[in-house]
Amino acid sequence: MTDQVDKELLLSKHQGLGNDFLVLLDMTGTVDLDQSEIVALLDRHLGVGADGLMHVTPADADSPSVARMVLYNSDGSRAEMSGNGIRCLAQALIDAGGAPLGSFSIDTDAGVMEIESHSAFGEAVAAISVGIGTPKIFESDVRTIDGIEYQAVRVDIGNPHLVLIPTQVMDAGRFNSLDLATLGPKIESQYPGGMNIEWIVPDRNRSEMMLRVWERGAGITQACGTGSTASSFVANDLGLVDDTVVVHNPGGDLTVRIAGGTCYLTGPAQKVCEIQVTSSQLKAMAALVK
Repeated sequence: MTDQVDKELLLSKHQGLGNDFLVLLDMTGTVDLDQSEIVALLDRHLGVGADGLMHVTPADADSPSVARMVLYNSDGSRAEMSGNGIRCLAQALIDAGGAPLGSFSIDTDAGVMEIESHSAFGEAVAAISVGIGTPKIFESDVRTIDGIEYQAVRVDIGNPHLVLIPTQVMDAGRFNSLDLATLGPKIESQYPGGMNIEWIVPDRNRSEMMLRVWERGAGITQACGTGSTASSFVANDLGLVDDTVVVHNPGGDLTVRIAGGTCYLTGPAQKVCEIQVTSSQLKAMAALVK
């Protein structure tokens, strides 16, 4: 925000299973945030704090979608999509009157996301489904990481994922003790463009699995929608889970349904608060974060 006038920036904060986002509804397309301002807003100690920021502008004139979304990670980098974030955005748009209850679509860097709302909005928790699309599996190999052997599968769902499945039985205690803060950046550094990394353990009942995630540009998060979707698709392709699976993220549960090769993600979204930030306040935040 480079104007001399002390303008006010209006944002809302939402969360889906503890994966939290700031939403900037810029339906006039006049707000210009630079990377330092985005990083400042997302800083949990010196700014407002969130895993990501979604800058929302009108869709192109030839698009049937209600809006276009650009997503930024907490390090200021641009991301293609977030399954949790898109549900939060759907709630924000309906709450602001920018989208209808029921079915609509949102344009993203990963393509068009089809939305279906299932319950109330406003301050209440909303249940929202997103048609994520059809993931593409690129390669699969067996590798040993920190003494544990995994089936490692690289998959793209509009953004890149590496799904790691232990080849031996792993109980919840050992799974939850994996040091993602060390393993995440070590593995991600092997991929020049960065990588979202999911560790999963499918249940023998074929209808559930545990998931932990290291997100590109954000680190450890409480949940990952695209990660849950990519992991479910991989596990289904390997014959480890059925077409509908409940994914137990640290922040809560998401449901992934696979039909005709297309993945549908369903989960909650909740509005946390509304925020007003002046351009002078934002400038001061950015100076502190530097």
